[in-house]
Amino acid sequence: MAFAMLVPMPASASSSRPYRLRHRLLLIISLLVGLVFISGAVAVFIALASRSAILEAHDLEVASRRAALLSVIAREQYIHEAHTIILRDRSHVEHHDEWVHKLRSELDELRSDVGPDGVSRLEEIGTTSRELSKIFSTAILPAIDRQDWDEVHRAHERANVLVDQMTEHADALASYFDDRAIQAERRAARFVRLAVILAVAGSVLAAALALIFGRNLWRSFSTPLASLELVAQRVTDGDRSARVAPVTAVELGVVAGAFNRMLDALDRASIALVAAERLAAIGRVAAGVAHEINNPIAIIRGYLKTMRQEAQTPELLEELVILDEEATACQRIAEDLLMYARSPAMEPRAVQASELLQDAVERSEGMPSRQRPEAAPAVVLDAEPALLSVDPLRIRQVVVNLVKNAREATVGEEAVEVRGRRHGTDYRIEVLDRGKGLSTEVRERLFEPFFTTRRDGTGLGLAVCYGLVTAHGGTIRAEARSGGGSQFVVDLPDVLVDEEREKQERE
Repeated sequence: MAFAMLVPMPASASSSRPYRLRHRLLLIISLLVGLVFISGAVAVFIALASRSAILEAHDLEVASRRAALLSVIAREQYIHEAHTIILRDRSHVEHHDEWVHKLRSELDELRSDVGPDGVSRLEEIGTTSRELSKIFSTAILPAIDRQDWDEVHRAHERANVLVDQMTEHADALASYFDDRAIQAERRAARFVRLAVILAVAGSVLAAALALIFGRNLWRSFSTPLASLELVAQRVTDGDRSARVAPVTAVELGVVAGAFNRMLDALDRASIALVAAERLAAIGRVAAGVAHEINNPIAIIRGYLKTMRQEAQTPELLEELVILDEEATACQRIAEDLLMYARSPAMEPRAVQASELLQDAVERSEGMPSRQRPEAAPAVVLDAEPALLSVDPLRIRQVVVNLVKNAREATVGEEAVEVRGRRHGTDYRIEVLDRGKGLSTEVRERLFEPFFTTRRDGTGLGLAVCYGLVTAHGGTIRAEARSGGGSQFVVDLPDVLVDEEREKQERE
C-alpha cells in the first residue's frame, strides 16, 4: 500500500489538482535510483556471501587433504617402527620422532578448522599416536635390546592395531572436511542462483516501473500539449475565441497562460489593425469629401456676403445671416475632416509641462461652453514640473479639446481637474470631470471618427486628439472615474528631457 502511494497518478485521476512535473520526474528518478541502489546492495551482499562460501569450501578442501595426510604421517610413524624391528637396531628412532612431532604439529594446526566432532577425532588421533610412541619406546625398543622377539611380536601386534585406529580416525576426519566442503559449495551455488534470480527480478521490476512511470509522465506532458495543439489548430482554422483550458501541470500551465495571453494580444492587435485600416479608409474618404465640399461652401459664403449687403428688408437680412452661419458650420466640419485626414507634421521642442498645461487651461476657460454658457465649471491644474520634448501646439490642442469636453460634460459645480505626472521617462496627462460618465460601449467607440454622443457634435474632436497623441507615439484612453464622471488619460512615452543637459546645449 505504501509503495502504491508513491506511484504518480494518471493525468485523468489528478486533473482536479495542480501538480509539478519536476516533482513527478524527481520521484520517478528517485524510485529508479533507489531500486538500483537496493539491487546493487543485495547483489554485493550475495556476492560477498557467495565468495565467503567458496573460500570456505576451498579451505575445507585443503583441510581435507591435510586430514588425509594425517593417515600418511601415522603410517610413516609405524613404518619407522617396523624398520626398527626389522633391522633390530635404533637407526630409525630419530626419523620416527620427527614424524611424531610432525603429526602433533598438523593436529595443532587443524584444531582451528574443525568443529566439536572434528576436535574429538583429532584428540583420539593424538592420544593413539602417543600410545603408539609409548609402545615403541617402552616395549619394542627394550625388547629388541634384550632380543626378546616374542615380546617384540606382541608389542608389534598392539602397535599395528593402534595404527589402524589412527588411519580410521584420519579418514573419518577427511570425510568430515569433505562433507563440510560440499555443503559450502552448495551454499555458494545457492547464492549464485539467488543472485541471478534477484538480478532478473530487479531488471523486470525496473522495466515495469519505468514503463508505468514513463506512461504516467508522458500523459502529464502529452495531455496539456495536445490541448495546446488543438487550440492552435482551431485558431488556424479561424476560431479566434479558442483558448487553452486550465492546465494542472504547473510548468505547462505557465506555457498555457502565456499562449492564451499571446492569443489575447493577437486579438487586440487584429482589432486595432482593422480599426486602423477602417479609420485610414474613412480618413481618405473624408479628405476627398472635405476637399470637394470646401470650395462650394466658400463660394456660397461669398454670395451670401454680397446678398447681405444688398438685402432690402430686415427679415431677409436675418435669413441670410442664418444661412451664412450654417455654411460656416459646414465649412468648420470640412476643416475638421481635413485635419483628421492629414498626417499631422510634428515639430517637437523642449517645453515646460506645467507652462504648457497652464496655457491650455487658460485657453479652454476663455472658450464659451455650448452646453453651459453662463455657469461653466472652473478648471483646477495640478501639474508636476518636467521638461518635455513634444510639439506644444499639438499637445495644447489635445488638452484644450479634452478640457472643453469635460466642462460641457460636468453636471454640478465641481471643478474639472487637469493633472500632469512623471512616470519614469514618460509623462501622463489626466483630465477628470464629474459628468454622467460613459458606458463601456461608448468608451470603446469614443475615438472613432463621426461617433458622438452630442446632437451638435461632429464626432471628430476626439478622433483628432487620438491622431495627435498617436503621432507622438503615445496613447489616449477614457476611463470611469471613481465617485462618478470620466477621466481621460494621455500617456506620452520617452518625452522627458534632462534639464541640465538641455541648459548646457543652449549655452
